[in-house]
Amino acid sequence: MRIIAFKYGATEITEKMAFQGGNEHVKLPIALLFFLIEHKNRKILIDVGCDTMPGFELFEFEFPVKVLETYGVKRTEITDVIITHSHHDHIDAVYNYPQANIYLQKKELEFAERYLRNAKHISTFEKSEKILDNIEIKYIGGHSAGSSVVLVNCGEYTYVFCGDECYTKENLLKGKVTGCSVCLEKSKYFIEEYMKEKYIPVLFHDPDILSEIGFKVLYED
Repeated sequence: MRIIAFKYGATEITEKMAFQGGNEHVKLPIALLFFLIEHKNRKILIDVGCDTMPGFELFEFEFPVKVLETYGVKRTEITDVIITHSHHDHIDAVYNYPQANIYLQKKELEFAERYLRNAKHISTFEKSEKILDNIEIKYIGGHSAGSSVVLVNCGEYTYVFCGDECYTKENLLKGKVTGCSVCLEKSKYFIEEYMKEKYIPVLFHDPDILSEIGFKVLYED
C-alpha cells in the first residue's frame, strides 16, 4: 500500500476561521491538498480538490487532476473517491472521475448533488463504511452536518485523514475547535479522540506537508 499527498495550491484563511474566538484580521497560510491511496488494484482518492476557489486569493495553483497526472496516474484509473465533506474546495473537481465509486456521508449528499451530476456510482453511509479491510470512513459531524474522516490502518498506527475537522496543528495540539464548526461538541470529541497516541492525523491544509505544488509519498509498505 502507498499513501501519497498532493498539493495543488496555497492561500490564506483568517484566524477567526481557524479557531473559535480567533482574530478576523490575522491571516494564516494554508495549503490545498488531497490524497491518494494505492492498494492492489484500487486507486482511492480522499477528496479531489477544486478548479476554482471563489473568495480566496491563490498564491500558487495547478488543476488538481493535472498534479495527479504528473505523478503518473490518469483520471480514468481512479477506482474510488471518498469525499470527507461537500465544501467546494474538497469536491469541486470530482467531475473528472465519473467512472469511480463515490462515497460520502448521507447528510452531505444534498449539498453534494450539484457536483455529482455525472457520477454513476454513489454510496452513502450513516455512521461508517469500510472501503477495504484497513480503510474506513467515519462520520464526525463537527465541521459540517455530515463531515467525516478517513481511517487507514497501517499496523501499529492508523492514519487519520481529517477533512476540515481541523485546519492547523494548533487546533490539535492546543485543543482549539475550528471557527467553522457546526457542532462544537462533535468537534471537541474529534480532537480528544484523534490526538491519542495510536493515531497520525493528516491535515488537508497543512503547509508543512509539501512546500510547493507536487506530490509526496507519506507511507509505503
